[in-house]
Amino acid sequence: MDAAEGVVTGNSNDMPTCCSDGKKRAPCRPRKLLEYVIPVGRSDDETWRCAACLAHYEEPVSLSCGDAVCRACAAAIGGVCPTCRETVIAEQMLPSRIVQRQVKQMQCHCPNRGLGCEALVGVLDVEHHLQAECEWREEECDQCHQQVRRAEMARHKDTTCARKPMACGYADVGCPTRCAQEDLAAHERDGVVAHVGLLRQRLADTSADLTQCKADLTQCKADLTQCKADLAQTKADLAEGGASQSAALAQTQHDLAQTKAKLISSQDELAQTKAELAQTKEQTQGELAAIRSQIDQLFTPPAAPEGLAARWDEATKEVALDWRAVPREEAAPEWRQWPRRVQPAPLPGAPVRYRVQATLVAGCEPSSPVVVYTGPECRCRYRFPPGVAPGRVEARFAVVALRGLAESDPSAPATATCIRPAVVFSYDHDMDEQGLFYYFGTQGRTQPWQNPAEAGWVTVTRSSDGIKNPGKAPDLTGRQPCTSFTGNLPNSWWQVDLGAGRLFTPTRYTLRHSELPANVEYRLQSWRLEGSVDGADGSWRALDEHTNEPNAIPARADAMATFAVAPERAFPARRFRVLMTGPHPNGGHHLLLSGLEMYGSLFEQ
Repeated sequence: MDAAEGVVTGNSNDMPTCCSDGKKRAPCRPRKLLEYVIPVGRSDDETWRCAACLAHYEEPVSLSCGDAVCRACAAAIGGVCPTCRETVIAEQMLPSRIVQRQVKQMQCHCPNRGLGCEALVGVLDVEHHLQAECEWREEECDQCHQQVRRAEMARHKDTTCARKPMACGYADVGCPTRCAQEDLAAHERDGVVAHVGLLRQRLADTSADLTQCKADLTQCKADLTQCKADLAQTKADLAEGGASQSAALAQTQHDLAQTKAKLISSQDELAQTKAELAQTKEQTQGELAAIRSQIDQLFTPPAAPEGLAARWDEATKEVALDWRAVPREEAAPEWRQWPRRVQPAPLPGAPVRYRVQATLVAGCEPSSPVVVYTGPECRCRYRFPPGVAPGRVEARFAVVALRGLAESDPSAPATATCIRPAVVFSYDHDMDEQGLFYYFGTQGRTQPWQNPAEAGWVTVTRSSDGIKNPGKAPDLTGRQPCTSFTGNLPNSWWQVDLGAGRLFTPTRYTLRHSELPANVEYRLQSWRLEGSVDGADGSWRALDEHTNEPNAIPARADAMATFAVAPERAFPARRFRVLMTGPHPNGGHHLLLSGLEMYGSLFEQ
């Protein structure tokens, strides 16, 4: 057919070995038959052909001269472009995505178009179409080994296939032979004697069955005669049974009269039972009234206590609480309607107990109500928890009376206040001897200075260690400038734990940079000072924050700067950390510090 219509124009045995101008070419790579398919409308356009193998491009690469060939052909052209004959530089060969895209967009007719397939498929999809989709492709029948079109294979095997397995025509008389359709006539011709024997045997069997049927019919006639005789005997028996049925009816009437007399007797017994039931009901109502009285006492709330007083005892560091119980007149609820003849039995009053709740309302974070006492006494004592902040601490108390399952309204609240001592650290100048960590390092200014983190009096940790001499985490609470830093990771931090029984409310803090001039560009410019009581996730609160302030810490070695904590953001905490919230001027996330000092109020239990 015409090559412009997308048909096969060659095969792997007639591949060209030279150009049209007679110039020799390098041996081309072997190509499959399916690759010689001309795209629709491209018979005169050579841009889709590889100049080396004259088939469509397969993994095209661009040569140094600008022309393109297949990747497999590039190794066989001998370093000379088959189109322009220029020398090709192998190192400059690059995949040609433009040519590959053009090849993918080309379509051609199915090679079986001459047989009737009108499908248009992509040039690269021809082989897949022939193997999996084309119904006009001829395949070999696995029975007769003839070439049959794929779409007609099922009908061929069921009808015209010479090797189709078929049963012998005498199978209904017992011939077990199954053979190919083309061998069936020979079998029937060669097996005449065997088939006649099968027919004679079937005829003999049929005659025997007929004889047996005649014998069965004779027996059925005899059985029918016997059934007629039995029916006549049954009619005679029914006539005799009429008399006996009349006698049975008379006996049934007699039994009915006796049952009626027993029913009258049962009615009298029922009336007596009703009377006994009424008496039992009256007794039960009395018992029920007593039970209801007990239930009322369980659910009737007592009167609310009065006169709650709270006094701070400086000697024992406790709050003394006392109150007064108020008696209440008990009465049956109005909705309870007692029977006239039944009165509730008097019961002893249920014991009254008291529950006292305390709530911290001033001098620390507001807390939830806490039960500090439950019992029958009208007094108790309360000690402030050790975790509250130093200074003025205020608690509000309320008492509730309990009886059974009911409770009274809360009493009028009472308030108690205590003053907790604190050590105050006042700022004088950067890294002076008035700060918190100098106080820890000298054990309250009573001993020579030691780094409190190295001595184990506080705990210093950081998010990670840098590489190449990163220093140690305890360098943060040291007095001498040094170079200590974390890894280059976002949200790096340095944390100080003051230890159990200590709470600190900061007012100022001082940060010191590295000792080396080369580290000036690694100084902090975005950070947040945070505090927490227990260090748990979600418990950290911001005390001070700076964002994109390159001049917050001076740009020189061993630079220091002190920052104030706003009073409204300050709160007592045990743990403090410096969290880096943005990169330093050099663009990295190393948190580089060599000193931290804090000022404020310290409470130690």
